[in-house]
Amino acid sequence: MRCVWVVGAFGLFAILIAQAGCAAAQTFDPALDEPELELPEPSSFDLGTVGQPDIASVDANDDEGLSGDLSAGRNNFSPLADLAADRFSGGQGHGSLLFGGYDLWRNGASLYGGFEWFGGGAAENGPVVRLMLSEALERYQAGRFTYINDISRASVLAGWRFKSGAFELKILAGPDLENRASMPDFREQRWRGTHGGVRIAVESWAEPTPETMLSSSFYATTVAGSYGARLAAGWRMFDAFWLGPEMSGSSDEFSRQTRIGIHLTGFEVAAMEWSAAAGYVRDSYGRSGIYSRLGASLRR
Repeated sequence: MRCVWVVGAFGLFAILIAQAGCAAAQTFDPALDEPELELPEPSSFDLGTVGQPDIASVDANDDEGLSGDLSAGRNNFSPLADLAADRFSGGQGHGSLLFGGYDLWRNGASLYGGFEWFGGGAAENGPVVRLMLSEALERYQAGRFTYINDISRASVLAGWRFKSGAFELKILAGPDLENRASMPDFREQRWRGTHGGVRIAVESWAEPTPETMLSSSFYATTVAGSYGARLAAGWRMFDAFWLGPEMSGSSDEFSRQTRIGIHLTGFEVAAMEWSAAAGYVRDSYGRSGIYSRLGASLRR
């Protein structure tokens, strides 16, 4: 199951390849992109004369400035500004999503990747299917021995997405597969080897105001009685990403973990969207430290 490391890295690798392809496709080649339309000579235009009614329709003084001649909106300088603001999703889904990333602290590391497909459009209710693979290494000290747990997970979840404006709710469920191995091998471990179960996931995204966001997620699986939740809030920064606090916790039959930190979400570079987080983590063994998380997604 250690090959899942390679599969988990597929998300980030494929995203980077797709971004390079998009950049190459947008390169301008004067020899290929030269317009074939032949424009008439300037002398062939009939400019005519400007009559008094035409001149009267122009505000020569422009007492109100440029914004006074434009319709009201979120940005008075250009109607394209509203288009750019709408494109800033900050985490909302489109037709499909390829994602990957890592999570790291001094006693554990994990790599994950997957694919998500939305049956509806970007602003519609509809079915959701998610495939996710992950590989994690966790270190524990027991007496004079240091154990390294190698945990491989795979799940296929299906459910429904509910959307209403800037609010989104996803409810998913499906089969869950997990394999645990220990180095050195601990044969009395209850969940040693491969086990199957059922996983559920509930995720939400909301923008109470144009400048704020709230996000939450919850998961639970019958394998090792594992469950976890995350809450995050954020403020729109430079109309480019969300920044704010996050808090999360997880538990299974072996340990519990609590985290509190700061996240950055929805930072777009070309076709890619990045997220990151860092903060303080503590578990039920009394261990603590700094965690970091980095993720990338490619939306279509």
